[in-house]
Amino acid sequence: MEQLYYKYAKMELEQFALFEENLSEKPGEIESQMHAQFSYDKEQEVLCNKIVVTLAKSEKILMKAAMCSYFAFRKDSVEQMRNDEGQIVFVPQVLTQFASLNYGSLRGILYLKTQGTLLANYILPPVFFGQIIDKAFVAE
Repeated sequence: MEQLYYKYAKMELEQFALFEENLSEKPGEIESQMHAQFSYDKEQEVLCNKIVVTLAKSEKILMKAAMCSYFAFRKDSVEQMRNDEGQIVFVPQVLTQFASLNYGSLRGILYLKTQGTLLANYILPPVFFGQIIDKAFVAE
């Protein structure tokens, strides 16, 4: 694959909710769950990566956030990802790059959003998307 040309089209914190009533003075061990998904808009040639993170303690939700990052591609880059059936195929390495960019942005946003709260010292753990994403995303 040749070099892909893309740019951030938009970043959006789609959801942010902090449930401080579920926090004790010392939160202690916090559980985190992360879900990532991809979608593609063929007309705009834009890939969206959405990551949803939930923090909980003893099954009580402490915080939930959803971040979407949109990546626009040059036409020649889209064409080089097209397979023989005309589908656009995003290989795992490409998906890993976009999920990593989005997750890193979300980590920074949550750091800023939780300042002054009991979650201020909790930073989302790193995620190695290369170990998670193992299948291509095919835009039909």
